[in-house]
This record gives sequence, C-alpha cells and structure tokens, in this order.
Amino acid sequence: MFQIAMIEDEEHTRQEVERLISREFEKLKVQDITTEIYKTAEEFLEVKKRYDIVISDIDLPGKSGIDLGRILKAEQKDICLVFLTSYAEFAVDSYVLEAYQYILKRDMKERLPAVLQKIYQEKQKESQNFFWIGGVTDQRKLYHKDIICIRKVKGQKYVEFVMVNGAYKERLALHQTFEDLKNPSFVFVGRSHIINIDHVDRITTDAVYLEDGIKIQAGAETIQDVKTRIMEYWRNVE
Repeated sequence: MFQIAMIEDEEHTRQEVERLISREFEKLKVQDITTEIYKTAEEFLEVKKRYDIVISDIDLPGKSGIDLGRILKAEQKDICLVFLTSYAEFAVDSYVLEAYQYILKRDMKERLPAVLQKIYQEKQKESQNFFWIGGVTDQRKLYHKDIICIRKVKGQKYVEFVMVNGAYKERLALHQTFEDLKNPSFVFVGRSHIINIDHVDRITTDAVYLEDGIKIQAGAETIQDVKTRIMEYWRNVE
C-alpha cells in the first residue's frame, strides 16, 4: 500500500492535486495507493499515521506548512515532504527543512507528476533495504544490512531481530516476516531462524556460526541446504 497525505485548504487545489496523483499512478500502473485529504495541519496531526508522501500547502490556516514540516522532520527525518505554494519567497524555509521538493502552484501540472514518479520509484527501491517494526506511534526502521538474524521466540508469538547494535522483539510470524523482507540475502535455517548471509562467519557439519558469536545448531540436510543457498546467492551477486 502506497499512502499519500495532502494538506490543503483550497478546494480547487485539492481537486487538481488528486487528479494529478490519480493520472500519474495510473500511468505507472500502480493501483494499491490511497490519498487522504486534510484541510489544516492540526487536523493532520490528530491522525497518528505514517505516509509515504506528505504534500502540503505552506500557507495554511493555523499552523503553516513549514511548522508542520518541522514537526514531521523531528519525528521522521526521512519523510518525503512536498510543499506547494503560490509564493516563491517560502522556498528558503523549505530548503532549510530539507523538503523533498518545493513546487509553485502555477508549475504544479508540469512538476508534480515527475516528483511523484521519482518518489515512488525511490520508495520501491528502498523497500528492499529496510524493515519497519512497531506500532503507528512508535516505529523503528531496521536496515537489512544490520540484521544478523531473525529468530522465533520459543513459546511466544514473537520474533526477535538480532542486530549489529542490539535486539528487538516484534509480534510477527516468522514465515510472513521472511516474505516481507523480499531480499535474497536472507535464508531460513530450519524452522526457527532466518539468517543474513552477509553476517555468516562459518559453517560446520552441524552448525551455522554468525557474527556476534551466534551459533545455530542444524542437521546435515539443513546445513547442506544453507550451503547451497549461500552459493546461489554469491553466484548471482557476482
């Protein structure tokens, strides 16, 4: 699901932005998107939700788009903020905030579609490189490269992400987590562990050793399967 939020108090601008969004994603043949509309920054902030793109007018009643941007950047530094405005003098403020893009409303028809396409393509690429855990109000991004392994917590409906800088538990199914990773560097060892090939230290006849001193006992058939998958992975990388 690709989620877009728009904060705009002018009806005709809202309709035009919605039309441009719909047309662009139709061209990209993307159907699984939602666009949610807010008239003020305060209304938007009441809804604790993560979006892929936030498109906001700068000149809003109450909190301005710049005020909203500061709040969002403090909570989520990598948020994709796209500012719309009729006033070019706001450009400096948007650059200070590291907004993804600043678009004058008079240029919206020409510029917004290209910006949407670029963000979507970047998000699709990024989705292969990290994994989100946590709830709506407390989310954490786990980069694939930093995941040593993911293991089922015995007797519980949790998995544990063992990272290079700590460990995090999340109420998830191990097989579904594997599917969601969508990354060939992860392979199953038996039924209780997913390992990151890039963090394998060595493999013996009865165990897989990972960085940080992690040892996973396994039978001969499982060991052979892991070796085969590792060889396939490195062959494809090369």
